[in-house]
Amino acid sequence: MTVIMTTPITTKSGRYLYTTYRRQISPLVYWVLQTSTALVWSLPSSYSDAPDVPLGDPHITLSDLVVLSKFIGKHVDPGDVPTAILGLFLVVTGAVSDLHAALQRIATKKTHPDVENGIASLEKFVEALGECCTALGGWDWALHDYTPSDSLSPYLPLTKGNVDCLVIKDFVALDPPEVSEADHDSEQETSQQAGPRVGHQRKQARPGKGKRGRRRKDKDTAKSKAAKDIDKGPLPDVLSNKLLDSFDVTLDQHGMTTGYIIAAYDLIKDCFEFRAYLQDVWYEVAYEGLNSAVAGALSNTALNMVQHTEDVSLANFPEKQTFHSVISTVSSVLGFGAELEVTGANKGDRDLMDAKEMLLLHTYHDLLDFITDYQKNANGKPTKRMMKEINHWNPDFDLRSATKEERLKWRRAYTINWLYELVNVLDDRMAHVRELIEKRPEGVMTRKEAQSQRVLGLTSFAVLISLLAIPNYDVDIRERILPHHVFQLQCIVDSLTVTKGWIHDLPKGHICIAPPPADQFRPMRDVDLFLHGIGDARPGFLTGFQRLEALLKIEVNLRPTTKKNPQFQEILGSVRGICTQFLGKHPALGNRSRFSTTDSNGLWHYSPYLCGVGLAEALDAQFVSILYIWGHKMEPVMLMHLYNMLRQEGYLEKPIDLFESLQRLFLTSFFPNGEIPVSDHGNALADFIIDLENKETRKKGKWKTLSGSGEPVHLTIAYESMLVLLREKAWNFHRIPDDYVALSSLFAKLRIAQTEHITDLVTGRRRLKKTTLVKRARAALLAEGLAEDLAEEKLLAMADALEEIDCVQEQQADDSHETPRETRNCEWFDILKVDLTADVDGDHPLCGLNLAKITWRMVNIFGCIEMELRRLRNKTYLSFCNDKGEYDSSKYQETDARTLLVPTAMVNKDVQFFEVAAKTLAEEFTTLPDVIYWDKLKSGTGRSTSPQTGSAANADESASTVERNAVHMDQCVVIKGVATEDGTMLI
Repeated sequence: MTVIMTTPITTKSGRYLYTTYRRQISPLVYWVLQTSTALVWSLPSSYSDAPDVPLGDPHITLSDLVVLSKFIGKHVDPGDVPTAILGLFLVVTGAVSDLHAALQRIATKKTHPDVENGIASLEKFVEALGECCTALGGWDWALHDYTPSDSLSPYLPLTKGNVDCLVIKDFVALDPPEVSEADHDSEQETSQQAGPRVGHQRKQARPGKGKRGRRRKDKDTAKSKAAKDIDKGPLPDVLSNKLLDSFDVTLDQHGMTTGYIIAAYDLIKDCFEFRAYLQDVWYEVAYEGLNSAVAGALSNTALNMVQHTEDVSLANFPEKQTFHSVISTVSSVLGFGAELEVTGANKGDRDLMDAKEMLLLHTYHDLLDFITDYQKNANGKPTKRMMKEINHWNPDFDLRSATKEERLKWRRAYTINWLYELVNVLDDRMAHVRELIEKRPEGVMTRKEAQSQRVLGLTSFAVLISLLAIPNYDVDIRERILPHHVFQLQCIVDSLTVTKGWIHDLPKGHICIAPPPADQFRPMRDVDLFLHGIGDARPGFLTGFQRLEALLKIEVNLRPTTKKNPQFQEILGSVRGICTQFLGKHPALGNRSRFSTTDSNGLWHYSPYLCGVGLAEALDAQFVSILYIWGHKMEPVMLMHLYNMLRQEGYLEKPIDLFESLQRLFLTSFFPNGEIPVSDHGNALADFIIDLENKETRKKGKWKTLSGSGEPVHLTIAYESMLVLLREKAWNFHRIPDDYVALSSLFAKLRIAQTEHITDLVTGRRRLKKTTLVKRARAALLAEGLAEDLAEEKLLAMADALEEIDCVQEQQADDSHETPRETRNCEWFDILKVDLTADVDGDHPLCGLNLAKITWRMVNIFGCIEMELRRLRNKTYLSFCNDKGEYDSSKYQETDARTLLVPTAMVNKDVQFFEVAAKTLAEEFTTLPDVIYWDKLKSGTGRSTSPQTGSAANADESASTVERNAVHMDQCVVIKGVATEDGTMLI
């Protein structure tokens, strides 16, 4: 039985409430303060009912916001309030209403006083905004002409200058109480002397009560008051020494701003949604065969997005960026304190426990307890008190028959034990390096030693935890833990619990299912396949790299002009060494190991997360290292060009599976701009080789640091691996440039679908904005033989088809520039999961290929061709080599002679050379499945080689089986199973 654990918390205001709120509330508060200041400044001194405008603090209280808005509305004609300001009020009201509704949905105990107070404060804010809108005539405008986007667009972006254009400085005349006619005359006289204020003419007084029959007061008094008004000076600027985005509204006497509540909510919402999504992913790894490298890459991407949310949402609150601060704010609204433990009277409170689970508080407390305990002994061993709690952790514990409290204790023991193991492993490696450095007079650390201080795939987290474990008595440990630290640890823990059959779902709480069979899943399943392969028929990474290194050593003796061979060997040896030493294993810790009684390699064997992120980094390293060799050792490039020519010229009657697959997968790597030559093959190859070797081209290539080894390499070969592109951009998929996205990817198709649509106002025809990706897709369609108009129609049809998928809904804009709505992160994750699966072990594998074995095979094929050419004493061959098959180093000192042999034979139309090459290639029976790391490739991953096909055909397959077996009801999920007394669902 499959279960669902994802329950998204969505809002109508977009992905980030805080972004919407902050973008609107700051200029809105500034406008209210500046307009109120202008109004008070324009009043005569005799007007005693003017409110005090708070200018010292950019944070205005809710009551002040209402008072000032009503004050403005009282003295401004409704039609004079800028519609842009009314639109801002309505947008902010919507954002706060969304937050209020969302918190009501997830609040665990709505009758709790803290919950009532917290949610009521937001409800009061919504009501207060409504009062402000009413006072300014906003609701009347909304009922008749509610177009906030149109009203705001002329003033975007909302900078100080643009908002100042909206500030009202021209008010209707006021009726101050008991003002004498002399005062009235004096005010008119003063107005004439002072001239018009700030470039505005004062409006004529409203008809009504006359002032002529009133008693005149002493003229001297009136003149002194007028003089006092003149001495007010220039209109104050409320923005003085403040940033525009610092303005906000406080909700209570403690100064808690609405902005921070919304920012904290945004962050917790992301943590919750991403955690639920990743639980689903690890379920697929254990029960449905998803490759753990895909899960690792998605985990890194989700972590990057949480960090991004921190940067965006908490940037304006530098003193409140810790997890403790964020969770204290959110938990106070939900009805309990962040430090409240599930003990004593509340031990059986299911609502409280589920809320703590949702807010990651169990994991946070486990992390705090580990750090506190580690600092007490400072020797890598738990204290005696902690030992009693965690010493007998059993990896085979029956979670289905346990109570919820027993499962929480089991998980807590695992978390603390695993953290001890992580810190001890890193500490051992650092201690070993320190010993080596101390023995050297110069005390210098080598690059290899620096890279040895790592946990492959998780080095940053390991270093962080080690630093947190070091006592720092000047700073409270809670002030050093950020939200993304807790989120990452939660994901690490979840990867084990989910693969053991224990899942947390918000509406249904804790769900337990039978763990997967041992022969179906174990954390090291995919790592072992990558490293060791499947027997002799399909060797893994280690054998492939060893064979290629050995062949390169032989090549150095036969071909002395291949100067880069030693460098190739160094890079290959470095990557192989990293994967041998640091992927899937660590040095034995002896009695310091927390898992010594069950598995001395427990750090890896009990962490699917570590196996996934470590494998993702290893796949990236082997891919980049081999592509570096392809850019300098030309056998693969030449062989692909030679194969293409032999097929087109009829020397090869049947296609060869391996080369057809490589041509499909590495089209842009082997051919410039992915365009296969159809004539003049020799010069096309020569130009491509020269282009790769040209120094200017090398400057335009990519400098990359190999994962794990730290070796800087310069790539001149193009590539489209989604996993490599993601890691290259620090797992931020938004930063992947259009130039490198594979046109066959669902990611590219979604980007094209989200491209702005432009409608010609004369012809009414639509087209896509000419982005780099759209230009590439259009060029590919033209290359396939489509006319330009048909190519444009194909792209529009693809975009329209993708709108039918849930993640790209129908566009609502009806103007000439239509832009689809923003896709949520979890929807992007689904897209990435499709493309990552295709890249690793799907129908478009790039990282999942044993590229070292392929390169080794290609170099051997060249050797076979050369051997036959030497036997036949081929003239082209003998012009480069002697009778012993050795290339003449005296003639070709700068260029590898082999890179000249093939283009020369192709240009000279050497028929004998072509026949020998065709015969050798025809005897190649290697197929694509023979050169992958896994037992099989997955099909139907939604990928296509053409930009006009595969756009949405298999998109629904990216949805997990979990979704298909769940019944959704009003954002909750009904799961088929049996509930135990403590609420646990047994499936």
